[in-house]
Amino acid sequence: MLDTSSGAAMAVRETLVELKKRGYEIKVLGATVFDAERGITRFKPHWDKVTSNTGKFIAFEDQGVEHELLCTASTSTDQKSSKEINTWYARYVATLDSFKPDLVYFFGGSVPELSVPGEARRRGIPSVSYLANGSYQGTRWCEDVDRIITPSKATADKYAEVLDKPIFPVGGIINERSVISDTHHRRNVLFINPCLSKGAAIVAKLAAYFEKTRPDITFEIVESRGSWPAVLEALASSSDGIPQRLSNVILTSNTLDMRPVYGRARILLAPSLWYEALGRVAVEAMMNGIPAIVTNRGGLPGVVQDGGMKINFPEKCYEAPYTLVPSTKVLMPMVKAIEAFHDDQGLYEGYARRAAAIGKTYTLKATVDRIEAAFEPLLEKRAGDNL
Repeated sequence: MLDTSSGAAMAVRETLVELKKRGYEIKVLGATVFDAERGITRFKPHWDKVTSNTGKFIAFEDQGVEHELLCTASTSTDQKSSKEINTWYARYVATLDSFKPDLVYFFGGSVPELSVPGEARRRGIPSVSYLANGSYQGTRWCEDVDRIITPSKATADKYAEVLDKPIFPVGGIINERSVISDTHHRRNVLFINPCLSKGAAIVAKLAAYFEKTRPDITFEIVESRGSWPAVLEALASSSDGIPQRLSNVILTSNTLDMRPVYGRARILLAPSLWYEALGRVAVEAMMNGIPAIVTNRGGLPGVVQDGGMKINFPEKCYEAPYTLVPSTKVLMPMVKAIEAFHDDQGLYEGYARRAAAIGKTYTLKATVDRIEAAFEPLLEKRAGDNL
């Protein structure tokens, strides 16, 4: 829940903080695991408390929301031990019986998480799943779930084809006050989260191309989860000859305050190769009036609308491990778009105005209003009163 490298965690956290302000009684049960080690940024000042309590639960308050966290031996979500999973499960069961919630809200579709809606249903407590991932297979993961919330209509439509569940698209769950910059210098080509699945190999080839042809164009890479040096190392043996160091690239570490980053950005690149349920960074770009160049699939086109450009790649590029880099010829539309956004001020300002207008439609209040509307029929049952 405090993971700054997980878009789902950040979205659910924002939801709960806002619901707390609206008078809901909330209790979070979690663990000190993260999608990436950089995700501990928010929790780093408290890390001594975590390491001294391995295997135990600690209490933590985040903007009025109470968290109870199992201190795990590893920070990696994928390296939870069987003992840790069982310890967390036992505390979850006990919390259901003592806290007596009217609703359980969760995200994730791995085997341990199957117990979350199942245990709630055994007690007559309804549950809602936040679904911000386009790779879930089958129906078992949500068999005991009463409702599903997704961040985009595209993702809702994708799962509606296979799931017989009420699915509610609510939009991006982002506190605009935390991402909109007060000043905009509009200099850099911005790319966030340098993972191969996010199109990092494509961005690396573009940066290498522009280093030779337009050294005046600077790329800023924010390492929210992925590692830029690791991407370049993975491409070292490719036929593209991408150097291990690029003079036109600046790196920014995982940060809690993205406003200065967006203040420097002229355009956003989001050439994601896996299915994006929404595209959080694209929403944040629109909020800042920053045109975006995005992959024409998943939730990204619906976010950007006419506030940016959509691109298509050969189908093979969308296959893991996402190391296939399109030819320079295939990338030329992106090259031309980046150059146009830098050189044609009139064209740029038109896109920026449209992006800003779109961004104003993405407000935390409106999104949480929609979530609250989805919750309300389940909360009216007052399931906790029957425990």
